[in-house]
Amino acid sequence: MIAKQFIRDHGLEQARNLQGMLKNLGCPDDMKFTVINGMWHRSSEGFRYDDLCAAIADQDRTDYVSDIRNHIAPTTVIIERGEHE
Repeated sequence: MIAKQFIRDHGLEQARNLQGMLKNLGCPDDMKFTVINGMWHRSSEGFRYDDLCAAIADQDRTDYVSDIRNHIAPTTVIIERGEHE
C-alpha cells in the first residue's frame, strides 16, 4: 500500500491522525509501515513516514486554475431567450 492509497481508502483525517501519532512516537522518516485491518504495522513493504507527509501535503494543495468558478466573472449575467427568438 502506498501513502496516497491509504488516504483514498481511509480518508485525509485518518491520515493526519496517523501522521500525528507517528510523530509523537518519534517515528524515523525512513521507517516503512503498512495498514492492515485499520492497524498500522512496521513492514518492509509499505510507505514511509515522509511519504505519508508528502501525500498529505499534496491533498492540501488546491488547484485554483481548473476550477470553473475562476473563469466566470462574478458580474456575468445569464439572459434566457424565448423559444422563438
